[in-house]
Amino acid sequence: MGTDRILLLANPVVAECLDAGKELEKKLAKSGFEVARDRESLHPASAKLILLLGGDGYLMEVIQDLQFPSTPFFGVNFGTVGFLMNPRQCLEKLPATLREDKFRAEEYPVLQCEIELRSGKRLTRFAFNDIVLERMSGQSIRFTALVDDVEFNRYSGDGVIIATPGGSTAYNLAAGGPVLHPGIAAMVITPLYPHRAMPFHSLQFSLALPLHRTLRIEGHGVAKRPIRVLADGRPTDDVASIVVRDSGRRIHLLRLQQHSFVRTLSRTFIGNETV
Repeated sequence: MGTDRILLLANPVVAECLDAGKELEKKLAKSGFEVARDRESLHPASAKLILLLGGDGYLMEVIQDLQFPSTPFFGVNFGTVGFLMNPRQCLEKLPATLREDKFRAEEYPVLQCEIELRSGKRLTRFAFNDIVLERMSGQSIRFTALVDDVEFNRYSGDGVIIATPGGSTAYNLAAGGPVLHPGIAAMVITPLYPHRAMPFHSLQFSLALPLHRTLRIEGHGVAKRPIRVLADGRPTDDVASIVVRDSGRRIHLLRLQQHSFVRTLSRTFIGNETV
């Protein structure tokens, strides 16, 4: 890995990001870093890190586009929530921070989703954030969920979220699922509006599984009740079944030394400014 090479990417649809990127490039160059502004001029694997200006959504987009690189990311928040990013105030001293390696690393798993379509075609998708099964029509979807080939639940409802620790604070949390600390090697399964009628016995609560477990979901009546799968928001339609497991890939996010997951969680989602 290049010790002084940085790939600097700014959200191209946010003017503030582009302006900040130009200024930061100058500061980094003065501090002796070799800065590239696009993937074509510097492959991520040859960089010390990927410096990202944007929000959580832009981070997800870049991780996908770069195919889940092992090169660490240092994100600076120009978005609304920015839970996975560092505060914008760090920009002033960022060259010195990077030169002195004054940050800590958080490791996040990437899930692998093996998809079988109604046509019989098979696809593989990856997700840093979450994998979501949802209905494509006015009909609820029905499926059987198996953990390590042991039947766990026969489900009817709007769908289900399978989230990583990185994605547990996103759609999963909004749906009533738990937050997973990045130090926990797990995925969490959270149902979306499950039917409560007794014939279905649908899963009504979230389930956290160790990463070494395998989740299989087999759709029922998918011609009448079509299923869509979204891997980090990217859709695949007409799904018959999926298998979700740990891909073995890891995303490394660099945070400032004073960063505390619990403090950030409290400030972001509870609004507690005293911690």
